[in-house]
Amino acid sequence: MSIQTNRAETSSPNAHTDVICNQEQQLNSISRPIEEMNSDRNETLPNEKKTLKRHLGLFSGISFILGMIIGSGIFISPKGVLKETESIGLCLVIWALCGLISILGALCYAEIGTVIPLSGSSLAYMREGTANNPLRISLAFYSGLWAYGGWASLNSVTEELKNPKRNLWLSIVVALSSVIVLYLLTNISYFTVMNTAELLRSDAVAMTWGETVLGPAVRALTILVSFSALGSANATIYASGRYFMVGARYGYLPEIFSCIQKQRLTPLPSIVLMTILSIIYCIPSNIGNLIGFVSFVSWMFFGLTFLATIFCKFTKANADRVIKVPIPVIIFMILVSIYLVIAPVISSPNIGYLVAIIILLVGLVFYYLFVFRKIQLKGMKKINMFLLELLHLTMSTVNTEE
Repeated sequence: MSIQTNRAETSSPNAHTDVICNQEQQLNSISRPIEEMNSDRNETLPNEKKTLKRHLGLFSGISFILGMIIGSGIFISPKGVLKETESIGLCLVIWALCGLISILGALCYAEIGTVIPLSGSSLAYMREGTANNPLRISLAFYSGLWAYGGWASLNSVTEELKNPKRNLWLSIVVALSSVIVLYLLTNISYFTVMNTAELLRSDAVAMTWGETVLGPAVRALTILVSFSALGSANATIYASGRYFMVGARYGYLPEIFSCIQKQRLTPLPSIVLMTILSIIYCIPSNIGNLIGFVSFVSWMFFGLTFLATIFCKFTKANADRVIKVPIPVIIFMILVSIYLVIAPVISSPNIGYLVAIIILLVGLVFYYLFVFRKIQLKGMKKINMFLLELLHLTMSTVNTEE
């Protein structure tokens, strides 16, 4: 795996100019098809457009990833990992492997994210690039990787990241390295205080640990865990709102979701939609089923994104790459994705997997009707104009500035 510094730093001013021109051509080649595609749709919104502001630096990028990852997962997931591994030693190995998989996956995202510097993460990349039982261990990976969830979050806000060719991969490496060390130490602390039986009986591992170590002061831990979960939820809504915004740019969602608020330059309609969906997802009471449901779908799209990364190595071979992930590493991540999608279904069939597949199939029906056939709903123009005035919205466009 190679990481290259900007060649312009060690070359002549002319070379520096060439690099900048090359980067501008890359961004224009990406943004132009989006603009052309939107012009083919029956526009119902005004032509006024604004871009998202680049306001996230390196420290903000690291903080964003840390805040996204460290939520409630580390306080709940250890039980799921231990339950499937039935071994403290293997449990710690799984946590380390989850961290390694997260770093490798994030670096794959970093490479394609510097080649296709668009918000939207997997959606933009696929669109532009087009207990001694190995099956049961996959469920342990689900729990562990759930706690690491968020390693690809910064790619969802690339258009708001300053100098993404440097800060994207650097934020990922620093943040995930810190999280791996923190998670391993946290799990060692759990196993030091609790035995296997106590941990498996616990519904909230961190609280059981706190009752033993902190005694009456465990109430303070409850507040800290709540703040941690709130921070992760905030980052999730922030990133996912950009995902919907980019989807609307491509025509996969109603145009109103591609709009941003005029004063704050935030994708307000997308954030509202994401918040509503998040509340609905909280209705099921079984966190294990929710982890399995989300992980099953997530790793399906992670695998497609890794595949798009390989395609981009050939279709965008001349693109300026700050980081180059070897093809064998990307192939390994594709195989990991296939394993994490297929193995849990074979090992522990669950109605949640069927529901996920049905939702995806229903999505194909909507795609055929509203994207392929371009069917327009009556009254949509009036609804769009009403929301534009009510929320003070304007159309967003790709930020091509570095």
